[in-house]
Amino acid sequence: MATATTASSSAQPLRILLRVRPFLPSEAASFCVPCVSLVDGYPGSEVTVKLKDQYTSRSEHYNLDAFFGQENSVSEIFDREVSPLIPGMFEGTNATVFAYGATGSGKTFTMQGTEDCPGLIPLAVSAILARCTGTWCSMDISYYEVYMERCYDLLEPKAKEIMALEDKDGNLQLKGLCWTPVRSMEEFEELYSIGVQRRKVAHTGLNDVSSRSHAVFSVRVSTSVVKGKLNLIDLAGSEDNRRTMNQGIRLQESSKINQSLLALSNVISALNKNERKIPYRGSKLTRILQDSLGGSSCAVMIACLNPAEYQEAVNTICLAAPSRHIGNYMSLASKPETPKVKVDMEDKLRAWLESKGKTKSTQRTNGLFSPSARKTPSSMSHMKQPTSSKISTRVKAMDQDGTKVKK
Repeated sequence: MATATTASSSAQPLRILLRVRPFLPSEAASFCVPCVSLVDGYPGSEVTVKLKDQYTSRSEHYNLDAFFGQENSVSEIFDREVSPLIPGMFEGTNATVFAYGATGSGKTFTMQGTEDCPGLIPLAVSAILARCTGTWCSMDISYYEVYMERCYDLLEPKAKEIMALEDKDGNLQLKGLCWTPVRSMEEFEELYSIGVQRRKVAHTGLNDVSSRSHAVFSVRVSTSVVKGKLNLIDLAGSEDNRRTMNQGIRLQESSKINQSLLALSNVISALNKNERKIPYRGSKLTRILQDSLGGSSCAVMIACLNPAEYQEAVNTICLAAPSRHIGNYMSLASKPETPKVKVDMEDKLRAWLESKGKTKSTQRTNGLFSPSARKTPSSMSHMKQPTSSKISTRVKAMDQDGTKVKK
C-alpha cells in the first residue's frame, strides 16, 4: 500500500474548501445575510472570501481553493472535489477528505447526509463500487473512531480498542482494525448504519447531538498489483467551553478534541510550508493518518461554517488555513484619525514645555517623539554618573550650536 512518512518536494498541496451551511429555521428569524460571502473567483480557481461581522464593521478576507455557498449541494462538492481522487486509488494512491469546523457547522451532514440527500461517504462508496464492477478489483471498508486519544472499531459489536503500531519497515499498522468486504450498496448501508449508531455522541450547550469523537471511514481498493485507500473523516467539532458550559466528562472530551485538532492544524501547516519534519506524533488522529497526509497522498479539507456565527467562522478558517489570511478591512467611517491626533498632542506638549521654560522645546520634543530615540550618553545625563564625570560636566558644556562655554 502506498505510504508517506515524510513530506517530499513532490507533495501535492492540501486543498482548503469552504462550505457554508444553510440557515436553520431558528436562525433565519434573526439573520438575513450570512457572515461569509464570495468576493472573487470561479470554480476551478482560487477564490477570495469575505467574513463580515453582522454587528460591527469588522471584516476579513481570505484566499482559499474553493467556495460552496448555501445554495450548493453536497453532491456538487463530491463531483468537483472528491470524485477526482477516486481514479488514483486504483493506482495505489492514498487520499483523505476532512470535514472540519465548530460544533453545529454541518460536518456530519456533509459526510453522512440523509436518505434523500446522501453525503460524501455514500456518494464515494457508490462511485467506487461502480468502478469495481466487471473488474478484478475488490473493495473493503473500515469504520472507527478516535475518542479521548484512543481508537475503537465501530463495526465490531464489542467496539474493541485498536492499537497503532509500526512494522519492521516503519509503516503504521492499525492492529485489531476490521476490514469488511463490500459488494453492493445494500451491504454498505447495513454496515454503515451500525457504525453510526455506535459512535459516541452527547448533548452539549450548543448541540443536542454533538459528536464526541473523530470518525474515520476508510475505503480500500485492491488490484492484482496495488492497493489504494480513501479516508473520509467527520471530525468532532472544535468547542469554546465558555459557550458550551461543558463540565466533567464533557469538558475532558472537549479538551482532547481541541488538542487533536490543533495537532492536525500543525501537520497541515508543516505540509503547506514543505517542512522536512512533519509533527505526526502530535496526536493519535494525526498518527494514524500518517500514510494519508503528505508524500504522494492527496488531501482535501472542507471547512464547514455556520453562517450566523462570525467569530466561529474566523476561528475555523484561521486554524484550517493559517497562511491564507490576506488582510483586515474597516469602513472609512470607523478608521481612527491617528496621524492628526498625534500631531495635535505634539503641538500641545511643545507649547506647554516652552511656557514652562523647562528645556529647549525642539530638542526635547524631537527626542520624545522620534521613533529612532535610544538611550544615548546625552539622554542618560540625568542618571547617576561617576564623580570625575560630574566634575567634567560642571567645568564645560556645549551650547546648542556647539560653542564651548564655562559654567
